[in-house]
Amino acid sequence: MFLWVRDLAKAAQLYARLLGLEIQEEERYGHLHIFELGHGTSLILDSNGMDNIPVPETGPVLFKLSTRDIDAAYRQAQELGFQITYGIVRYPQVSFFNIRDADGNIITISQDH
Repeated sequence: MFLWVRDLAKAAQLYARLLGLEIQEEERYGHLHIFELGHGTSLILDSNGMDNIPVPETGPVLFKLSTRDIDAAYRQAQELGFQITYGIVRYPQVSFFNIRDADGNIITISQDH
């Protein structure tokens, strides 16, 4: 999964906190920061050439992250400063909400029931 970011250090701190990970300096490769999430999945933050690119006002959901507690995840996202673009929707099988970071990246957070 790729996210384009303007401030790599700030974005790495934000996503590390969201994902409950620690920043590892060996995960930094110039304009890239790579979080290994397990099972062959990585989150790659890329700041290359983003200085003069305007932040998009809207956009699609880029990917989904899972949680075991949708309400706690919602509170955490708010505390971290993410914009809630779509509040919690609850269905018998799944609950979800969407967040947007300062760079305009939109992510769905979901809990399977």
